[in-house]
Amino acid sequence: MKKNIIIFIILIIMPSIVINGQIQIKGTVTDINREPLAGVNVIIKDTQKGVVTDTDGKYSIMVPDENSILVFSYITYKTVEEKVGKRRVINVILEEDVKQLEEIVVIGYGVVKKSDLTSSISSVKGTDVQSMTVGNINQSLQGKVPGLQIIGSGAPGGQPKVLVRGFSTINLGTDPLYVVDGIPLSGGINFLSPNEIENIEVLKDASASAIYGSRASNGVIMVTTKRGKEGKLAYNLDLSYGLQSMKKPYNMADAVEYAEIMNLAALNAGYPKVFEDPQEYEGKTTDWWHAGIKETSPQMNLSFGFRGGNEKNVYSANITYYQQKSFYEKGGYERFTSRFTNDFKFSKIFSGGITLNPRFESWGNPGNWADFIRIDPITPIYKPADQLTGDENEYSIYARSPSYVWNPVAAVKRWNQKNKSYALSTSAFLQIQPISEIVFRSQVGFELDSRISDAFYPDFVIDAAHEFQTYNRVERNQPMYRNWSLQNTITYLKTINNKHNITAMLGNTLEEWNGTSLWGTKEKTPNNSEELRELDAGTLNPQTGGTSYTNSVMSYFARIMYNRDNRYYLTATYRVDGSSKFLEKNKWASFPSISLAWRISQENFMSGIRDVVNDLKVRIGAGQVGNQNLPAAVYMSKLGKGYYVFGDNIVNTTYPSAIKNEDIKWETVEDKNIGIDFNLLQGKLSGSLEYYVKNTKDMLFMKAYPNYSGYPNDAKIWTNIGSMKTKGVDANLSYSEKVNDFYFNADVTFTTFNVKMSSLGGNKEPLYGNNEKTITIEGEEPGYFYGYVADGIFQNQTEINSHTSEHGIFLQPYAKVGDIRFKDINNDGVLDANDRTKIGSPWADFTMGINLNFAYKNIDLLANFYCSFGNNLVDQNKNELHNCIDKTNKIAGLTNLAWHGEGTSNDIPKISAIDNNENFSKFSSFYIEDGSFIRLKNLQIGYTFNQLFNISKVRIYLAGQNILTLTKYDGIDPEVGGGVLGFGFGGWDYPIQPTFLIGTNITF
Repeated sequence: MKKNIIIFIILIIMPSIVINGQIQIKGTVTDINREPLAGVNVIIKDTQKGVVTDTDGKYSIMVPDENSILVFSYITYKTVEEKVGKRRVINVILEEDVKQLEEIVVIGYGVVKKSDLTSSISSVKGTDVQSMTVGNINQSLQGKVPGLQIIGSGAPGGQPKVLVRGFSTINLGTDPLYVVDGIPLSGGINFLSPNEIENIEVLKDASASAIYGSRASNGVIMVTTKRGKEGKLAYNLDLSYGLQSMKKPYNMADAVEYAEIMNLAALNAGYPKVFEDPQEYEGKTTDWWHAGIKETSPQMNLSFGFRGGNEKNVYSANITYYQQKSFYEKGGYERFTSRFTNDFKFSKIFSGGITLNPRFESWGNPGNWADFIRIDPITPIYKPADQLTGDENEYSIYARSPSYVWNPVAAVKRWNQKNKSYALSTSAFLQIQPISEIVFRSQVGFELDSRISDAFYPDFVIDAAHEFQTYNRVERNQPMYRNWSLQNTITYLKTINNKHNITAMLGNTLEEWNGTSLWGTKEKTPNNSEELRELDAGTLNPQTGGTSYTNSVMSYFARIMYNRDNRYYLTATYRVDGSSKFLEKNKWASFPSISLAWRISQENFMSGIRDVVNDLKVRIGAGQVGNQNLPAAVYMSKLGKGYYVFGDNIVNTTYPSAIKNEDIKWETVEDKNIGIDFNLLQGKLSGSLEYYVKNTKDMLFMKAYPNYSGYPNDAKIWTNIGSMKTKGVDANLSYSEKVNDFYFNADVTFTTFNVKMSSLGGNKEPLYGNNEKTITIEGEEPGYFYGYVADGIFQNQTEINSHTSEHGIFLQPYAKVGDIRFKDINNDGVLDANDRTKIGSPWADFTMGINLNFAYKNIDLLANFYCSFGNNLVDQNKNELHNCIDKTNKIAGLTNLAWHGEGTSNDIPKISAIDNNENFSKFSSFYIEDGSFIRLKNLQIGYTFNQLFNISKVRIYLAGQNILTLTKYDGIDPEVGGGVLGFGFGGWDYPIQPTFLIGTNITF
């Protein structure tokens, strides 16, 4: 009996012994961005035994012994083999195989394989955008797209300046057209969260953007957001919290030094000294900066999303909250945005989908941070007790400064403004594919943006003659914007003999933009309490107003794409636009384009080097795009409102403010582009090089109407005049390497643009900007700095005496030793406006982006640099920091920096309370500085945990944004924008602040 029991036990445990003789291997398979890969084949080499990774990239497999080799294979990725050895957990990172990879690129009203592109289009993946925590996703694109120049904005919710291959117009907006999920927008993309982005395409040349016709002259930025995908429901949670660091940009004089500077200025001007004994202010410096400016302010981002679905229905949702506080005690930017998508496949023929994007934004800042630096350091924040009567309200207890700078602490206390936006964007599409070759698609989009801006200005008296408001005032402005679009396309796809590939498309669009505004203001509410800050509470001086507008465009377009044997390519488009902004005779305009490409690497003569030159393609393209971004109905004259005083009476008046031009027509940009794309060394080295030329003709300008016409001096007329040429180079070079567990990638972008004014019309009248501080003339770049040449400092009387005309007349009769010497450029013996000349250019010789990525096992590191070289900037703050005519505070050490004796300075004039020589009031090269800079935009290090507490992936990271800037510019910040005719004037701009963050990305 015992023997039978033993035999039975042996028979039972023998299968277990066999199983236990095998080895269980587990792990996770991800891509180089640590994103899990589902569906990866994991096979024991030389066998048919294998498994497939799940939606979280996980796998588990039994292998016979430690000599087993696992083979990991996945379409479009390089196959990896791993010997088991002593390991029981084998995590694998798969790298994309450039030979297999066929990345899909979104183009206008369609998609195309990246390898089949014939136009200039750059792509950025959503993961690259999400690497930075920013209020506007354009800031994440800085330095990552060749041909794209972005000038950042530091203000909470601020929108950066975006230029695609420079600019194509002068008097109109230079912002590109934004297209989100196929719907062209009427404004920017400040409302988008980086976590919503799947990828971004930038259409840079006319052969790519002509399909958008009249709205594409400044380039097109196409955003594709995340949608659902088949598979297990996957969740993503992203959290980050950071602190922005705001340091005082200048070291300013303390109370004693300020008094000494003011006394010296008075002495040099022949005035009695201002302060009897500066030393009595020792230890009495008012620390205005720390009284009103926070050294750190928080920034927070929280995003939660999920997506999943099956063959019939895929869906996604994303909800994001972003907050950026200002460095004041008040103000900031706040955004709550959500996006929901639902796509259906009703049958083999019918499919459709819908997107909802409700959102809320609020913003506003006091905007007077410069006053915390400018105000004198002697005035106290609050009035002394002996100056208070007890009748003052809470806004009247602050002290007045003799510098005539309003008390900044009091101004922030009074500030009460709220700007809110409640918006909804929605779109839906229906797609019908009756046969495999024909696809009909109809898409409708609608956007509603309702805004409310409330402001309250309390009554106060700090100084009855200078700093006061007699009655409080309440204001409300309520604009509403409604836009809709309808797109219909039919596409035909055909492959003949596996060699001739044809895609043809016809379509039309209808777009309409509507806007209304209503505003009102009243004064003298019963008191300043928050409950009474309503229009109905006002009792005095009611004012109201409102307006509305409607603009529309109807378009028809066609495109044909052909390639033969994936070797020879042709793309041609034609679009016709009709705009409500023009009369019938100029209402319609045509925008054609054509581009060709030749994949040289597919030719037989390249077969011998195909292992080295994996892909080589040459592209050439040309086309036209337009610009109709001018106000509505400029073909009609308009009346302005004003008033005139007759005796003791004020009479309301109307006058011609805009003169009609019935011949106004489209501004057109003609574009030519040639480029080369290459991929070498099995995809390790890749890049592109492009040269482009853009010609803008019939430029739209708003010009003053001639005085001899009899119209008022401020009457304006829109007209087509002038032409401009822009040319430049875009380049991109990328290198990647993977050795065992180490991965490295370096990507460099390079951008240049050179622009010249070809024609200014018949009278060739120059165009001035910023109070004649810039000028635009034929043959020169638009908006260059125009002023006098500062030729050092008069060091002694002999130098003044020798600075004369040939007849011995002083060129600067009011100059004193220590004043700036200005050049007589035209040598006519007179220093006047005719001696103004080009003193600098705001346009960079080139900009660069350097993007580095490292990864070792679970550790990743990235660094993004942005560089601008060769541009000048105007440092307008030099006036207030050095000019002692007024009584604002001055930069510390000014008595040594400024000229104070022969040879002491050849740049900063002597300290004086008068400026008869116009050292500061003349716009000259004194204000011009080198604006070149290198900035570390983002430095981030992260660590990824796979399978942490049953969570698929947890990545924790530390990041620093804008933490290092190298520049010779002495102003606030070298990233300075502006309009074309006023670009590069740096002043008290809200600076881009260094930000330090900690965050996590969780996938489960």
